[in-house]
Amino acid sequence: MSAGMIVLVVLNAAVSVGGMGFAAVAAARPTALRHGDSSTEGERLYAWMYAIRGIPFGLLTAVVPFLKHGPAAVLCLLAAAVVQVGDAWIGVHRHENRQIVGATLAAAIHLITAIAIS
Repeated sequence: MSAGMIVLVVLNAAVSVGGMGFAAVAAARPTALRHGDSSTEGERLYAWMYAIRGIPFGLLTAVVPFLKHGPAAVLCLLAAAVVQVGDAWIGVHRHENRQIVGATLAAAIHLITAIAIS
């Protein structure tokens, strides 16, 4: 693996771990991502559902480019990019500039990594 590719897959892993961190924060304290004080039962349920899916998917997205370079790895990274585009759209809807920028950056990194390993 070239030095440039190593940097790219490490960067991809970093943004994946960041996404996992947000999922863990949401599960531990559902109001943290919406800047509130109290949460409802529904918010807690959806925060846990988000974490149950987001953490394993983030781990997969972080690890696969180190192990495999093929169609399955590309598909995983493209799916991660789509998820991040969705997160950016949610940020646009909520007027959360940090969410827009962070998710757009993560989507771009996942997409560039997918192209590089294809």
